[in-house]
Amino acid sequence: MPSAAPPISGWIPREMNLDRTEIPKNILVVVPVGGLSHLRHILTISNILADRGYNVTLTTKGTFKLSQQYPKINFISLGEVTDFLNNPEFVDLVQGKFNIGKLQNIFKRRFDSYNSTFLQLKVISEIVKPDLFFCDTLNNEPCFDMAWVKNKPFVGIATSVLGLSRVPYKSDPLFECKVSMENESFWERFRCEIISPLKFIWTLRNSFGEFNEVRASYGLPTLKNPFDRWQSSLFLLDNFFGFEMPIPLSPIIQEIGPVLPDYYPPLTPDIEKFLTLHKRTMFVALGSFLFLTPENNAKLLQSIIEATENGIVDGVIWANIVKNRESFPPSITLSNGRIISTSDIFENKNPNIHMASFAPQFAILNHTNTKLFLSHSGAGSAHESLYTGTPILALPITFDQPGNAEKLELAGVALTLDKLNLDVNDILDKIKRIQNDEQIQSSLRRIKTLAIINSNRKYRAADLIEFTLHSSALNQKNINDDNKFDDKLIFKDLITPDTRMGFIKGKYLDVYATALVIFVSISYGILRGLYIIGKLIYVKLFKNEDKEKKE
Repeated sequence: MPSAAPPISGWIPREMNLDRTEIPKNILVVVPVGGLSHLRHILTISNILADRGYNVTLTTKGTFKLSQQYPKINFISLGEVTDFLNNPEFVDLVQGKFNIGKLQNIFKRRFDSYNSTFLQLKVISEIVKPDLFFCDTLNNEPCFDMAWVKNKPFVGIATSVLGLSRVPYKSDPLFECKVSMENESFWERFRCEIISPLKFIWTLRNSFGEFNEVRASYGLPTLKNPFDRWQSSLFLLDNFFGFEMPIPLSPIIQEIGPVLPDYYPPLTPDIEKFLTLHKRTMFVALGSFLFLTPENNAKLLQSIIEATENGIVDGVIWANIVKNRESFPPSITLSNGRIISTSDIFENKNPNIHMASFAPQFAILNHTNTKLFLSHSGAGSAHESLYTGTPILALPITFDQPGNAEKLELAGVALTLDKLNLDVNDILDKIKRIQNDEQIQSSLRRIKTLAIINSNRKYRAADLIEFTLHSSALNQKNINDDNKFDDKLIFKDLITPDTRMGFIKGKYLDVYATALVIFVSISYGILRGLYIIGKLIYVKLFKNEDKEKKE
């Protein structure tokens, strides 16, 4: 109902109530991997749907630690949490240099885990009887396939357009390329557009072939590529242009970010006291399950100590680091030769450094005394930082983080550190530059406005999921014949005609080729005609003149 009074007495309001009586109600949310960063935005949208009367069930690995915050969302465990710390390939991926060859191990592991996840999801689906699957994209092939097996629609959600939409002037550090190819050389553009994709395909050829064989054993059709299942279904993009590099998107991909909850945990008493006493605080948080090498931990801790002692900042809060205490040396030697006990730092004996086992990130970033965020540049952390207008010193570690860091730097709101070449003086210099750079502060105000304006689009995300459920119920073909379920019919209002026309016809290559042939033919005809006319004139004037002279 409209909240404002009518402009003229007696005018009737425009009703905005959607009749949900005929809409299927059961939604299964599947998030197989990742920490809070892969749950928060999905739970925020799911909670809106639960408030609207839908039966929402979340399945993820481990336990549901946020059950008190989301009491309306049901939970079924998807099994034990994967132990990444004891996986040497994951450790190498996090701590070492990334290259395309390592993608083979990443995809092989995600394909190897397919069997157990698919079978568990099959059991859960029998319990929940979902009318729609809401799938995170990370390592979640079983979710998309189970939707196909159950003849139900799915809606995907991602924080990046990678794999969803492709334009030649955008790439990703995952392919050892820049995010933006705008200022790159011809060779770099050629390498990233032609060579890197071919290397990616070649690297995955065996693993993906084996993956299709496993899927075939469950009666699933062969996929042409890892993203094939996504092409004709609705995807929600938890991002916004300003942070994400602007590119054209198909209507089937809906930009709905940044998705942020309406309420966050408040500051703990000790952190609130620390922030009150320190007017120029730097907040450090590097993700819930990622880690640095012992050497980098030592360099980062040295930088933090020297930043406070040199007055670059007057306080530092480091979150979620206590669990990694064993990876720090017993003592830190500063640039001036002074030795600092690491134990004193972790026991918070230094009044200007607070090591926290738990830190309410949004509340800290939103505090007026937080001047800088040293972050791994995960999407969720970036969104919160941009929403609160906090500049970022990015230390990307793996996966999408190098790409996010580059986007933030392109937006003018961040500077970036290199985990493979971490240097104390470089860290201190960038901490200082970020605080004093007027251009960064100006860019932050611009992007903050965009983040705040776009943050209400989570309701549109819920609306689109409702539309999907409503469309599937109204589609008589889907209702009357489950074996002919077709997501292209459900999303026909969002799928552009070129996807049904084939590559040549859809890109109008036949028309352009014909136009080119006609243009070349006409041009040739005109030039040929001019040549003949010129030749006749030449013969008429000069040959006759020569003939008269001879006579």
